[in-house]
Amino acid sequence: MHMLRTIAALATASLLFTACQNDPNADPRYRQLQEDTDRAQALVAERDSTINALFETFNKINDNLREIRVKQGQLTSPTSAEGQDMEERIMSDIRGIDELLAENRELIARLRDKAKSSAQGLKALEQTVAGLEESMAEKDREIETLKEELSSANSTLATLIDMYRDKSQLADMQRTELNTAYYTVGTTKELRAAGVLTKEGGVVGIGGTNKLNMDDLPKDMFQRIDVWHTQEIGGLSGKPKLVTSHPTGSYHLDGGKLEITDPNAFWSVSKYLVIVID
Repeated sequence: MHMLRTIAALATASLLFTACQNDPNADPRYRQLQEDTDRAQALVAERDSTINALFETFNKINDNLREIRVKQGQLTSPTSAEGQDMEERIMSDIRGIDELLAENRELIARLRDKAKSSAQGLKALEQTVAGLEESMAEKDREIETLKEELSSANSTLATLIDMYRDKSQLADMQRTELNTAYYTVGTTKELRAAGVLTKEGGVVGIGGTNKLNMDDLPKDMFQRIDVWHTQEIGGLSGKPKLVTSHPTGSYHLDGGKLEITDPNAFWSVSKYLVIVID
């Protein structure tokens, strides 16, 4: 009887061994290899996507610079137009140049953020961005000098340029305000004591909901940020949660870090962000 049990056990082991040979998925080493391969492919896909996005940004910046050079040449070249037609053409070219310069500054700022946040460090990218920033600064100086020369040559144009500069400064201020947001982090107790939060609802101090105290908000409790330059807030302890309203899907809050994945949507409801870390 003992011999029969031994023979049965050997037969079973043999069948299991044969099954593993016929089905590689049953081997844990095979599954681990497959998982490693999937992770590697995901990393390669992410890297390729990042590189493609960077090249698109580089190409856009270079296209803008080429267009700026064309418009710059039009401003310095003689023209058959006279009087108001010439002044309108010049002002149109100046507006076009300033818009392209503003777009390039924004694109370069985003490249700078990408270089800083890249896991690989992308030292070469940082150097390229620094070169682009220097080129943009030089181009800004060239255009300002050109505006001064045009103003000196034509008194009517000088008045138009001064008016345009005033409007441009106002537009820059408005753009800065649109891109500005404010955030603060603290415990519920701290934020209530500071007047950032107020409690609504509840009965005899029990229950209720924390709300942003917009009636008398202490601005000094908030940190001012640029919505495009600050898309990640880390170092959040406890169990962080957002008190202010921000659309689901525009951010990830995990592992003590808030990552804003869609700044336009995230700040569309409120330009104030309150994070409670109870």
